[in-house]
Amino acid sequence: MFLQNGVQGEGEVFVLEQRPNGHVALACTGGENGKFLSHAFGAIGLQNGIQGEGEEWILHNQGNGQTAFECSGGERGKFLSHAFRAIGLQNGNQGDGEVWVQKEVGPPLSRITLQALDKEKGKFLSHALDKVSLQNGVQGAGEIFVLEERSSGRAALACTGGEKGNFLSHAFSRVFLQFGVQGEGEEWILHNQGSGRVAFECLGDEGGKFLSHAFGKVGLQNGIQGDGEVWGVQSV
Repeated sequence: MFLQNGVQGEGEVFVLEQRPNGHVALACTGGENGKFLSHAFGAIGLQNGIQGEGEEWILHNQGNGQTAFECSGGERGKFLSHAFRAIGLQNGNQGDGEVWVQKEVGPPLSRITLQALDKEKGKFLSHALDKVSLQNGVQGAGEIFVLEERSSGRAALACTGGEKGNFLSHAFSRVFLQFGVQGEGEEWILHNQGSGRVAFECLGDEGGKFLSHAFGKVGLQNGIQGDGEVWGVQSV
């Protein structure tokens, strides 16, 4: 971890995630996707996924876009600091060295569910238990995805809950969960058909194939053959 002059790319962009207990987490983007800023064991580093309170922070909003991040758990009372041009932890908020200016960049992220249509209506795309399947209704975080808008109009479907850090992939012509965005295999072309209906087209070697729930099975279909390749999208 270090300080960079200006925003050079995704290496300086984090996703601020709200946690159920009111804390926040700082998720990496780009090549470090799936990792979180951690203060575990009193040291600043990157951790794969949220392992516990070491990756959770208490956000102090000081107004005018200025924020401070206090550790939770065993490091409670220490703050994320850039004092003396070094990233570390400081006991308490001593001054501007523990204050950060927060700016929003890029499009917002959307938490969504994807419901199958036609004969499979009522079933939802699920990543629960590290397995891609159709689930009857929304049982929990396993049926919630984060729709991330990527460059060139592409999209990625990020898991939430226990599978956080994984993405829905079509690499090698099969649908499965992949850790992080490794390439075009985890990117999709989003076709918005209106009225809450969407379709997801593959990129790369699988170009022209669409995410399908036809016959009650999640897979890839050549083109849009009907409602089996169309999903009902809803924000949650």
